[in-house]
Order: sequence, then structure tokens, then C-alpha cells
Amino acid sequence: MLNDESRNSSSFFAMSDSETNSDCHNHLIPHKAPLKLRDVYFSHGRWYGKNGDIEREKYKFPIDEVRGNQLGYAAMKLTSSTCKEEKTRLDIFHKFFLVARNNNLFSAPLDAESPLRVLDIGTGTGIWAIELSEKYPQMHVQGLDINMIQPEMIPRTMEPPKLHDVEGSWDTLSLDWDFIHVRTLFGSIQCWTTLYKKIFMHLKPDTGFVEQAEIDWAPQCNDNSLPPNSALHQWASRLLGAMDLYGRPMRVHPGQTRRWLALAGFTDINETVVRVCYSPWSEDENAKEAGRWFNAGLSEGLMALSLSAMVTILGMSEEEVEVLCDKVRQEICTLSYHAYCRIEKARTFSCYPRFKLWFEHVT
Repeated sequence: MLNDESRNSSSFFAMSDSETNSDCHNHLIPHKAPLKLRDVYFSHGRWYGKNGDIEREKYKFPIDEVRGNQLGYAAMKLTSSTCKEEKTRLDIFHKFFLVARNNNLFSAPLDAESPLRVLDIGTGTGIWAIELSEKYPQMHVQGLDINMIQPEMIPRTMEPPKLHDVEGSWDTLSLDWDFIHVRTLFGSIQCWTTLYKKIFMHLKPDTGFVEQAEIDWAPQCNDNSLPPNSALHQWASRLLGAMDLYGRPMRVHPGQTRRWLALAGFTDINETVVRVCYSPWSEDENAKEAGRWFNAGLSEGLMALSLSAMVTILGMSEEEVEVLCDKVRQEICTLSYHAYCRIEKARTFSCYPRFKLWFEHVT
């Protein structure tokens, strides 16, 4: 059994848009993501998913970012290049996860040399699935998302990303996946018990693994260097409170997640907690590097994370949100504030035959 090992991350930004180096062309193929103007709407200076055949508006975070009042221009020029800034932010967080997890794309004890079938739920820009396909070309990898913002070029060994609402029917998805990957979907899902049951039913019985990593946004500080009335505390409280009211919580409750997984049929649930600094204040070199990337991603993404939730749910004005985010940005760039948050990672596998879960469900 092999765990994923470190890789050269120099191409980390290369997969965030459609531009690729000529050296990469020999293993990439074109993929035209079906993102159309009818699938998006413009609000708060960002593009958001719009309801249609897929219920996209339940996702409270932008899929694009447009600087300034560029609605007319953007409406005529909606291509992958207009998504570049928001995509880059998402890919920065991918790099952060790699550093925080010692450059591992996964930690499940998979036989990485086998032709495993891997499903990436909520694939976003597709960067995790793309890097997995590049490193393990023998694997069959596919990503799912309600917004098609993936790059136009993907590895030849990778299945094209699939437009799919994971909260809807899974009847069109195949069964017997060896590994299902979930990352930062808290805030996007209404009923996790239902989703975990779908995942259980679509994993290979007895051997299939699911792995999930989520950010616990609540700030922690062991030495009281971060003021208790800090803007960071206020921001996290308002964001988490807004998403609670919305019915798609972002809060991380490990005990609750374990119960949801157990209700779906999973056992042997393995949990890992990784401490993540808001800035590179730690003396540990790996924690310092992870802090740099987390700081970069959060500094870029504060407004994207906050605007829709705080304006539409809490009734704050855009100006109030911007002022709060500016204060948070200043605090997380202050090295004397030794604040951190946590990554909660759960890994488990489907240890029961599929028919047993079905029998227990119907009775």
C-alpha cells in the first residue's frame, strides 16, 4: 500500500487557466467547459451561478471575479480568462492544502500503482483531479461540479469534468469507485447524511475509501495575542452565523460528522486535525510555509467568502463588509497575532456490502 508522496508543485498555477507551456501539450487534450451566460448572474462585483437546469444559486460564493463595473464588457467576453482571478484564489488554497498536508494529494492507504477509479466531488477548478491524473496516469479520475469553471486543457488520462448536482439524483453516476474525494464543501451542502449515504452506495463495497478535508474557520489563539474583540473573530462569527441561518453550515463539528458518517454505514472513521496559522508566524518551517499560502488565499478571498452571505442573509451593506474584510486583512498580516485555525480531515471506507445498507434503510 502506498500513500501519496511529495510532488513538484512548480506547475501549481499552470493548471489554473487555459494557458499551458508547450512542453505540456503532449499529454493534454482540449476540454470545452459548457459555461454559458445563462448559467451566471452578476452581483456585488462578482459572477455567481444562476439557476437553470441545475440549481446553482444555492451556492453562496462566486465562481468569477470581475474588477470594477465591467458588466457590459464581461457579458460579451465571458471566457476562461474572465474567471482567472477567482480561479487563482481557489488554486492558491489548493497549494495551501498541499503544504499543510506535507504535499500529499491524499492520505488514504490506496494502492497508487493500480488503475483506481477516483471521483472528486465539488471539483471547482479541477486542480486536485488534474494533479492526481498527472501524477498517477493509470488512475481513472473524474470531477463533478455544478459550475463548469475548469481549464480548457486536461490530462489525456482524465475524464472530462461532469456537470452534476451532488444533492440531486446520482442515478447517472456509475458505481464501485475506489476513492471519493471531498474538500471544502461545508457551506455548500444542506443534508450531509443524505450525501454520505450516496457516497457509501457508490463506493466499491469493503474496499472503497472516502476522504474529506474541511477548514474550521473559527480562529484560535493560545497566547492571547489576538484581541478577543478582533475583526477576525467578528468576521468568522458573522460568516458562520450567516451560513447557519442559510441552512448550509460551514461550522466543523467532528462529533457530528462522525455520526453522519456512521448513519450512512461507514465505520473505522479516522480523523486528523492540522493546525494552520493565519500568517507565517510559526517557528516551524512547514507551518510557516503553509501560513504564507493560507494568508495569501484568505487575503484574496475574504470578500468572495463574505459578500453574498453577509449582505443577503445578515443585511449588511457592501461597504460594511468591505470595511470588516479590510480590518481582517490587516490583522492576519500582523505577525504578532499568533492566530490559527484547523483543518479537520476524516477518512473512512465502506466496510459493509451494499445490500446490507439497503436492507437496513428499507426496514
